[in-house]
Amino acid sequence: MRLFCLHGWGFSSKVFEGLDCFSLDLPAHGRSNLIYRDLESLAKDIAMRIPSENVLLGWSMGGSLAILTALRFPNKVKGLILIGTTPCFGTSWNEKNIRAFLLRLRKEGHSFVKHFRKMAHWQDFEDSIELSTAYKMLEDYINLDLTYLLPYIRQRTVILQGEEDKIVPFKSGLALYNLIKGSKFITFTGGHFPRGYEYLIPKILKSF
Repeated sequence: MRLFCLHGWGFSSKVFEGLDCFSLDLPAHGRSNLIYRDLESLAKDIAMRIPSENVLLGWSMGGSLAILTALRFPNKVKGLILIGTTPCFGTSWNEKNIRAFLLRLRKEGHSFVKHFRKMAHWQDFEDSIELSTAYKMLEDYINLDLTYLLPYIRQRTVILQGEEDKIVPFKSGLALYNLIKGSKFITFTGGHFPRGYEYLIPKILKSF
């Protein structure tokens, strides 16, 4: 069974280097040659590049894209593994904090991306990011609301949620679980990205 991975905002496919999987860099991240228009169009671009009957793993914004891909192109996705994923990021944080985050990103640029990476991951991460396009993607992600679409997910879904996640709060992961029928909810000690993922994910994959 093939595993295809989608990284979160501010990172790249390098974040999955310890895992035996296929992956790609999202637009404006890493070495991507994808052109960004909107998240729905990006889900279509992803579907064109993945084999059929794969398990799609998405982390953070990559989780939202995995969900969109599974909904729009169900023949391509046999199952979902969602890490640190929320039904609607715009309601996961309060509006004041979101505005402050976007303002700091505009003002501080790459230095703030570096700060965000330290918040989101448990080890140092370096790769290129093109900020103007990445900023637009982030705005679209904040405004994306999957709440009313999630009950239509039919693929087997496993949700991984960090108990101390500062990016996607625990309550958001729990809301995702309650909206996807028959999904499995697994918690892990830590924040937005699980330590030991290279051992955890293969075990989960065997259940599909």
